[in-house]
Amino acid sequence: MLKKLFNILICLCLLASAEVKAQDTYRVALMVPLYLEQVDAQYLAAAPSNKTLLTKPFSFLHFYEGLMIAADSVVNTRNMKLELRVFDVDNDVRKAWKAVTDPWLATADMIVGPFYIKPFTVVKEFASKHNIPLVNPITQRSEIVDNQPNVIKVKPALDSQMAFLESVIKRYYHANNVFIIRENEDTDPAIIDSINEVVKRSIDAYSYVNNRHIVKTIKTHQKRWKYLRVEFEQSDYLTDNISLNVNILKQRINDSTAFRNQIVNINYKRDSLKHVKNFASSMRNNLFIVYGNDKVFANEIVNKVTKLTVNYPLTVILLPEWSKFDRLFIDNLMKMHAIYFDDNYLDCQNIRTESFICKFRNTYETEPNDYAYQGFDIGWYFLNALDVYGKDMVENLPNYDIPLLQTRFNFRKNGENSGYENVYWNVYQLKGYNKVVLKANYEK
Repeated sequence: MLKKLFNILICLCLLASAEVKAQDTYRVALMVPLYLEQVDAQYLAAAPSNKTLLTKPFSFLHFYEGLMIAADSVVNTRNMKLELRVFDVDNDVRKAWKAVTDPWLATADMIVGPFYIKPFTVVKEFASKHNIPLVNPITQRSEIVDNQPNVIKVKPALDSQMAFLESVIKRYYHANNVFIIRENEDTDPAIIDSINEVVKRSIDAYSYVNNRHIVKTIKTHQKRWKYLRVEFEQSDYLTDNISLNVNILKQRINDSTAFRNQIVNINYKRDSLKHVKNFASSMRNNLFIVYGNDKVFANEIVNKVTKLTVNYPLTVILLPEWSKFDRLFIDNLMKMHAIYFDDNYLDCQNIRTESFICKFRNTYETEPNDYAYQGFDIGWYFLNALDVYGKDMVENLPNYDIPLLQTRFNFRKNGENSGYENVYWNVYQLKGYNKVVLKANYEK
């Protein structure tokens, strides 16, 4: 493993000294944190260990390696002439200033990085002065594209989830009761307001349920509640905050009953889930939209909502990025039919993914991590786009869409003079032990 950093040092020297014809050749700079000053003889001589692999020089190494595989693939498949230079730029602003003083950089056709915001600001000013497309691979901050027409932001902002949320509800859950559960009173009020507006636009005013289905459901609950020794009146059944007369339903067995679709807001810290049973429907699906960033909150919600699935059919949309919470009980998530929004979703059964994993293993003798896939996707997309459009690449990004490993890029402008921001989110649902991608309109 340690020899990889030594190989990078050699590669950087070769790239710097390579004689490449300027004509029809694209120059691309990659600014990635490698912390090469920490790679001394003692470091290289140390025995590999988990502790060693967690040191700074290994932090973003897989991103570099994934992008190098993409560069090699583009050069070979498109016969692209590429001069790629790698700059070791981490959170030290001095490294950014050193990079922008290299005369070669002023002739670059594209810059990828830096990863940290302070060095990125330095390079952003340089790229703007020389009109060089600048790709930010890591931040979700939308403000970096404001009044920066040459900046391209790969990571989608959280507010761009709303378009996908609206699409999912309209397509699959427009006939549901909806519960919007926020972590506490401090949970981003603007986001909660946006979710409420999306739900109001997306759900039907009423849902119509066949009386035969209602009677069948009541009978099922009668048997269960009798076993639990719960008092129950044959002629009276409470659901959706209304009382149903079973005898009347039987008399009109071929008709349907209208249920009003309600939007119920819940502050979990204050109210827990005690109000859910007052409004939840046992006759049709209930949609829970949960918004929170705390792992303790996530565990509590999963455990408590799972108990509700015994009596209420439901689906839970987990926002903003619950895919980053590990060790949530998978069986409970499946019972909740959990839906995730993820900026990176990997289909390991896809032939392109399998091919990449094999090539990465053969080249670097290790398993790729998330940064490796991100590096490949960014390299593959932008190098192909650069070869197709040349100096017109940036303005053509909204129309350029090619298969990637973890996601797809859908670039949009926030304003007339802004740069481009990716607004695409992968949306998938747990069905069995599989992740099933849901169809969602990804246009803004």
